Amino acid sequence: MEVFKTKEAAEQLGVSPATIKRWVSFFSQSFDKDQAGHYRFTIRDMEKLRRIKEQLDQGVPLNRIALAERKKPEASPSSVPNGEDVLRRIGQLEYKLAQKADDVVTLQVLEHRRELEEIRDIVQRLEQYVETLKATMSQLHPVNGAHPKIQPAPEPAKRRGLLGTLFGMLP
Repeated sequence: MEVFKTKEAAEQLGVSPATIKRWVSFFSQSFDKDQAGHYRFTIRDMEKLRRIKEQLDQGVPLNRIALAERKKPEASPSSVPNGEDVLRRIGQLEYKLAQKADDVVTLQVLEHRRELEEIRDIVQRLEQYVETLKATMSQLHPVNGAHPKIQPAPEPAKRRGLLGTLFGMLP
């Protein structure tokens, strides 16, 4: 049985591959894809595409073109995957899933490493700033390399009552 790829079908009908893709996506129930997700056109499919092109050339809008819908064939025993095939596919999916998980963890580790490096840089800048402050303080108050003692603020004067003011200071 002769089968045509999208590009070959487009060349036979004198249209672009994008036009073929647009037609088959509009009539998606009438055309099948292979296991890789590519359209493969049989002679019957090519006849449908010719009818679409003829009707469009006559001015019929795409949404008014009626194609005889093809019934999906029931799965033949040869198209049903066997147990080994299913297990192989499950193994492939598990492998891909593990690789994705590894990729995610790797990205997270790299992001955490970058964040830790930023924090380390900030701590180093803070250490340098503290050392600069210490040096400045020791230059301003060189008392054996220590800071001067802070003198307590003087206590405010006690308020005298009215009698104390009139009679002077009473002992």
